[in-house]
Amino acid sequence: MNWDAIGAVGEILGAAAVVATLVYLAIQIRYAKDAAADVNRLSRAAGVRETIALTIGNPRLVNAWIKAQGSEPAYENLTRSFGLETVEDGFDVEQLCQSWWWLHWGQWASMTTERDIDELRHLISEFYSRPPMSVAWENSQNVVLLEPAFRAFVDAAIASRKA
Repeated sequence: MNWDAIGAVGEILGAAAVVATLVYLAIQIRYAKDAAADVNRLSRAAGVRETIALTIGNPRLVNAWIKAQGSEPAYENLTRSFGLETVEDGFDVEQLCQSWWWLHWGQWASMTTERDIDELRHLISEFYSRPPMSVAWENSQNVVLLEPAFRAFVDAAIASRKA
């Protein structure tokens, strides 16, 4: 074998190694992008829950927020649906339910294994089928803030519990 042949084999092996490295890097970049998107969704859900926590138990802020939204009638109806007396209490309960919705949305939007999805489906089917979660899910004006595909997932989970 001459040196030209050995050099040619070396170039082919080197080119194959470069291609393999580029494929590996492309896969790693995709995984890193997916992981960053998961962190973003989970951070968004955590931020919403933190903001909700600021209002719960603060009647002055609750009333200001309801008035600023122009949603007094909606919260009065929701409060009656919960069987509560004050709009502040109805708002607090609905906000707590929203905290759960956002927590579960963050999990749903980030999950990749069927086992995780089944576990969340079971949790939602049980938890959202009982008051106050069921009342809030059926009557809150804020359910529409959630991603339509997640709302369909929750509705299907609840329906499977009722069946």
